[in-house]
Amino acid sequence: MNYKTRCAILCLIIIFFILLAPTIVFYSMGYSFDWQEKRIVLTGALYLKSTPKKAKVYINEKLKEETPAYIKRLSPKYYQIRVVKEGYQGWKKNLKIESQLVTEAKNILLIPNNPEIEIINDKIADDFSLNQYISQENKINENVFYIHKPTYIVYKTDQVNSFQEQINLTPLPEDNEYQIIVSGNENLAVLNNQGSFYLLNKQKRNFELIKENVKGAIFSYDNKKILYYTSNEIWIYYLEDNNKKKATEYELITRMSQEIGQVIWHKESNHIIFLIDQQLKIVELDDRDERNMNDIIKINVQEIGYSFKNDLIYLIKDNKLIGLSLE
Repeated sequence: MNYKTRCAILCLIIIFFILLAPTIVFYSMGYSFDWQEKRIVLTGALYLKSTPKKAKVYINEKLKEETPAYIKRLSPKYYQIRVVKEGYQGWKKNLKIESQLVTEAKNILLIPNNPEIEIINDKIADDFSLNQYISQENKINENVFYIHKPTYIVYKTDQVNSFQEQINLTPLPEDNEYQIIVSGNENLAVLNNQGSFYLLNKQKRNFELIKENVKGAIFSYDNKKILYYTSNEIWIYYLEDNNKKKATEYELITRMSQEIGQVIWHKESNHIIFLIDQQLKIVELDDRDERNMNDIIKINVQEIGYSFKNDLIYLIKDNKLIGLSLE
């Protein structure tokens, strides 16, 4: 190879490097060419995690990966996402991908088409309390809270009544019967027989009225929020700041035309299970696009509850305690 040939090859290499180097640098920085928009864009990514795992992910109806999935180099825009698995109801949502950010959906819960059902107890006692049964099983609270009458002051004690601690300074409204609702970290709420729902302000040591005409309320398992429901609506009241809401903010989860029977949390506190017209349903909290809401099973039951320990929905039907699994 003569000198001129070597110089020509070297020049070609240098030119190739000069042309290729910026492309490599821009690629490593997350830039890509959007053929649809005919322009260079700074890409983002998508992370999806589902229960159960190994569900197929479709983006704009194109099969990509299985969950958990981390999909990089997506142009910034909205995408139609579908997550499907054989034997389960699908999940779908339109999500926006933004430049240099990872859009996440980590709480995807796929509901089985035919949930597994087992009879836990085929003849429960007449005085059986599902709430007490679940509290003992989950070991939610060791202490006891009660309302002293006629003062209508809430007190805290233990199982053997070895101490008494006054909770609120201002009495609750008199001439009412109250249900005391306690979280795992001993946040307190009360609901009276008129549907008045109060939440304890620990700093002021007083119960503050949150909502009227409430049928029931329950703290989440993560102790960061409390749901309450009326005849036709399910709401969440936030106890702590998060990336979506500030503490003391409210959020309407769903409004139904039919009367809501009973409402409970799913174990991860990212989904809510409720009864309506002999249909057990579940709705996600993720309000991006439309919330996914699924039918679990059609069944006529008297009461429902959730066992965090056993990961089962408990149903009471015809004096039987039934366990239903979503796995």
